[in-house]
Amino acid sequence: MQIILFLLVLAGFGLCSEVKILSDNFYPAGLNVVKIKTKNAYIEVKTDHKTLKFPIYDEISFFAIPYWTGKIAVLNVVSEGRVIFRKFIKIKKRKYPVSKITVNERKLTKEIVKRIKNENRILRKKLSQYTQKKFTESSFIKPLKALSISTPFGAKRIINGKKRSVHWGVDFKAPEGTEVYASLSGRVVLARELFYTGKTVVIDHGMGLHTLYAHLSKITVKEGQNVKGGQVIGKVGSTGRSTGPHLHFGIYLGGVRVDPYLAFRLKL
Repeated sequence: MQIILFLLVLAGFGLCSEVKILSDNFYPAGLNVVKIKTKNAYIEVKTDHKTLKFPIYDEISFFAIPYWTGKIAVLNVVSEGRVIFRKFIKIKKRKYPVSKITVNERKLTKEIVKRIKNENRILRKKLSQYTQKKFTESSFIKPLKALSISTPFGAKRIINGKKRSVHWGVDFKAPEGTEVYASLSGRVVLARELFYTGKTVVIDHGMGLHTLYAHLSKITVKEGQNVKGGQVIGKVGSTGRSTGPHLHFGIYLGGVRVDPYLAFRLKL
């Protein structure tokens, strides 16, 4: 009997009929959709490295699996201080390539270091905000008409022969001036030039979802502007730290980086 109960818990059965996971992006950096009828609750994802919490503002909500997750993650739905749903998620394996690039290094003066820290602080704040749902689309729209990957999400970066951080977005090759489209409807919360990512746009789609578009040659929207999914927001370029014309595209949930190519699979 104890074995049967353990297997039921492991599968996530019998704990709460009001919770249903609608996706199986159970990979490192996977974005997932869950239907939760219970109010006054939140989603908790526990891994061997950290615990993440995702608010619930709508019957359809989202949770992300962190990039550094090991073999198992625990998904809890918590309401009024108690777990009403639990599922042990087996993480699917993925292999990530090594990306070696050479760029012209810019001398980091005190003023530039101060600028970089301030820009990082602004980005973290923008990308971690939760607002009400702003999109009506049922799936992410591709930011370019034709997608040709030059560097995938999760690639281990070596820049000028030195190990750097993981590549937290997808780089798509495209000629300079190619139109870039908003992946979902939302509100532009950042549209300016940054030190590393050049001309950059961030759109808040609500429910913790944000998209980021970097290295643009031109920005065609303004901060505070509402945009529709598929609307042109800029043009491909090579501004910031870049080796040539391309679009760096990122998706975030509550500030947690997720793999855009996995997110493209979802029905929202």
